[in-house]
Amino acid sequence: MSSRTDLERELGGPLSALDLLSDQEAAELLRMFRTAQRIETEGLTEAVDKVVGALPWPLRTAAKKIMFGNALG
Repeated sequence: MSSRTDLERELGGPLSALDLLSDQEAAELLRMFRTAQRIETEGLTEAVDKVVGALPWPLRTAAKKIMFGNALG
């Protein structure tokens, strides 16, 4: 698949503004978007781990699983 197609999928569908981007620009924007998602997920996971870490040991894993399921690593 092309970067433009992957970017459209990541953004939830085709956007007319993407037609103004070159293939190189679309690839760079896709890379930045995925990097931002990864950083956001890592930050959220770290914050949740700190909050859950304040709970007594036997409750930590269960509380995290109940609140977030498999959404966080």
